[in-house]
Amino acid sequence: MNSVLFAVSAAWSIRILANLVSYVHLWYVKEYRFDRMVIHLRTPQGRRIFFPAFHFPRISPKTVVLTATGAVVLFLLFMIVQAHIFLRFLIIDLLTFPVTGILVGLFHIPTFVYHRLLIGRATQLLRHHKQMTVIGITGSFGKTSTKEFLATILSRNYTVLKTEASKNSPIAIAETVLKHLTPDTQVFIVEMGAYKRGEIRAMADMVQPTIGIVTAINAQHQDLFGSLDATMAAKYELIQGLGGGKIGIFNADNAFTRHMGERAKREGYAVWWYTTLMEQERGMDTFEAHDIEVNEASITANITYKKQTLRLNAHVLGAHQVGNILAAIAGSVAAGMEFAEAVRAASRIQSFPKIMEPVKGTHGAIFINDTFNNNPDAAQAAIDFLAKTKGRKILVFQPMIELGAYAAESHRTVGREAARVCDDVLLTNENFYEHFLSGAREVSAEYKVRVVSSRPAASYIRETVKKGDTVLFKGKEAERVLTLCLNK
Repeated sequence: MNSVLFAVSAAWSIRILANLVSYVHLWYVKEYRFDRMVIHLRTPQGRRIFFPAFHFPRISPKTVVLTATGAVVLFLLFMIVQAHIFLRFLIIDLLTFPVTGILVGLFHIPTFVYHRLLIGRATQLLRHHKQMTVIGITGSFGKTSTKEFLATILSRNYTVLKTEASKNSPIAIAETVLKHLTPDTQVFIVEMGAYKRGEIRAMADMVQPTIGIVTAINAQHQDLFGSLDATMAAKYELIQGLGGGKIGIFNADNAFTRHMGERAKREGYAVWWYTTLMEQERGMDTFEAHDIEVNEASITANITYKKQTLRLNAHVLGAHQVGNILAAIAGSVAAGMEFAEAVRAASRIQSFPKIMEPVKGTHGAIFINDTFNNNPDAAQAAIDFLAKTKGRKILVFQPMIELGAYAAESHRTVGREAARVCDDVLLTNENFYEHFLSGAREVSAEYKVRVVSSRPAASYIRETVKKGDTVLFKGKEAERVLTLCLNK
């Protein structure tokens, strides 16, 4: 009897500890934001919150302290509760997620104060820095690629500082400034993200950009913004925060950014455009890409600006990257580079890690690591690239959340495109499965879409792919499948 009690107690303790670690990981992914966690809890995944898939959080001071504090609190509660040992385990099991949430809330106070101090120090450094060009980049998608491409081009002539990876909050900007700003920095490129009004305004006040790039607007984070009008208003705060030359660079191929650009023009800002669609000609300050050619290793296009046309060849994947490169070229010209020089420098652009990144796969297959992020436009663009590849095509796809009222239709649309192109689709979770499947069934009534966990999905891919096949991994959860495929 004692051995059974010990075995059950040990197993239950391990489960509670594993859940605690997984909850800390989940809070980390949701950026410790209660609004994003609430949205997650509404999904099928979130409704199984007491049976989470195990994930180990990224090691950081906050995740370590949260995990350790949570373990101590749960242990103390276990010791305090007066009940049968199995009932105590059940109570602690049920309290693990609420306790983690309470700790996140309590930690918010000292975290907020600490962040305010860092942001204040960084702002002072920026104010006392010699004059430099500050370029802000925002939009629902394309921000990170545009930032990386812009930094590649400008670094040919200037000493460039950029925010790291997809870190696009005030504290991320502050950490970049405090760690990496040097007296000889000439250009600072700042990616700006937001989940509500006022967040981009705060970043613009902090860095005081003179050039602003708005990449595109779509349904991303509609559960938080509430409407596309609110999204546009939030992103437009970058333009309202411009100083100096006040140059706003807008994507003419996106209806929402076109609307924002026209507003900026009425309000007296210098407005530049970029477009891959010839019918979207917007005047002299327009950067156009035409005669676009895409293969499995690179893209080429003719780039036209003020009657000058030059050929671009860049080693990135997907026709949709042409727009991001155009935005980067426009930003470089706005910062002082000659057009021809910017186009030549763009030839040095490489795929950013986890954004349409080609990886040598199993049995000679090609794996495409597009796990950096996921949204409706990026998903369709990635599938469009997949359509141009040879051999069998497999999509490993993480369903999209935080799309609000646009979620169902967005998944139907992506499902329809996936069925048109892919031989097989594996979803990483069951969120919006019915909507994805209904879109796929519009193409073929017999089309199958499977929800498969990471290990079985990886095993299936390793066993079935062969040379010439292509597997596209889309969304952060798909990265787990990719990792398992590469590490047998």
